[in-house]
Amino acid sequence: MFLQTVANFFILGLILITLERFFFARKQPIFREGWITDVVHLFVGNLIGKASLFLMTAALTEKFLGSLINFSWQSQVAAQPIGWQLVEILLVAELGYYTAHRLVHEVPWLWKFHAVHHSAKNVDWLATVRVHPCEQILTRIFQFSPVLILGFSEKVLGIFLIFSAFEAFFIHTNLKIRLPGLRWIIATPELHRWHHHKNPKFRNKNYAAQLPIIDWIFGTLYMPGNRLPTNYGVPEKIPINYLGQLMYPFRRQVASLQFKIQNSKFKIKDNW
Repeated sequence: MFLQTVANFFILGLILITLERFFFARKQPIFREGWITDVVHLFVGNLIGKASLFLMTAALTEKFLGSLINFSWQSQVAAQPIGWQLVEILLVAELGYYTAHRLVHEVPWLWKFHAVHHSAKNVDWLATVRVHPCEQILTRIFQFSPVLILGFSEKVLGIFLIFSAFEAFFIHTNLKIRLPGLRWIIATPELHRWHHHKNPKFRNKNYAAQLPIIDWIFGTLYMPGNRLPTNYGVPEKIPINYLGQLMYPFRRQVASLQFKIQNSKFKIKDNW
């Protein structure tokens, strides 16, 4: 599994770095600040993603939830034509993702986790994976719980997972791509870049990762024509290394604990 992840990383990196080198939307370094940290995020996030999906699949079954949920509809859902299932799984998963994404933006203590993702000052394909593990697990629960409970076929679930991964990398790429008609149907980089603007006025828009119509329905769609964002990142000072980003949401608790330990040391010295 690890070797497969390494191979996928090099293949994906080779393709997207080459494209961003020659067809960039914004001039920025390829191997920018935090690049190595994001590589760590990629490998850790891949492991967490697979583990969380496996555990959710095991937990959300008739064996464990049979007394709470009637699973009789699952055979009917899985028996539908693949095309219908793909449309349904896309809508269901995207509504779950939108809900989780909006929560991590608008609930202050959840923003501490999501701020790690927005801390990238240069948005590119690799910035996709800069996600705090706690946020990744929360998003997976919102996105995949309804999908697994509804019981879409394994083939459809597999197709969706591939498309979802592709779309996540695609919308973060630093590519000069304009798809005038398609951009209102499927999320594109020019739409998602505004979501990474440093100004919360623009950042709290375009929550959907795949279907802009969800943002349109809930009044959070923002697409100002041909303009590009001027500033990415967040006002907060977030560490550039992986461990620092991992501990960032807990910094006050850590500081409080350090203060208590320091005080206890002084008390012990005083007693002696």
